Amino acid sequence: MKHIALALNAGTPDQRNVITNYFSSQKLSFWHWVDDFWIVEVADDVTPKSLHVTLEKLENFETPTILIFEFTGDIKFWGRANEAGWEWLSKIGKAG
Repeated sequence: MKHIALALNAGTPDQRNVITNYFSSQKLSFWHWVDDFWIVEVADDVTPKSLHVTLEKLENFETPTILIFEFTGDIKFWGRANEAGWEWLSKIGKAG
């Protein structure tokens, strides 16, 4: 398994719901504590491009700007957010 980050530019609630509902329906583990940003755990054969192609096929998926990044190596993070949002991140990386 590996991790991919996905970001929208000023997504609407409907656009965010399409993405979140897709990840949930696929039983994927994901972090979504910032409105237009997700980190999702995917199979090793999933690429940023293949995820984008899959999302574009979903009904009601309309977004002018979407960026998808693949994480490799050690994941480091830092920021300020609700305490509960850090638990999942601490399982995939380190604060620092």
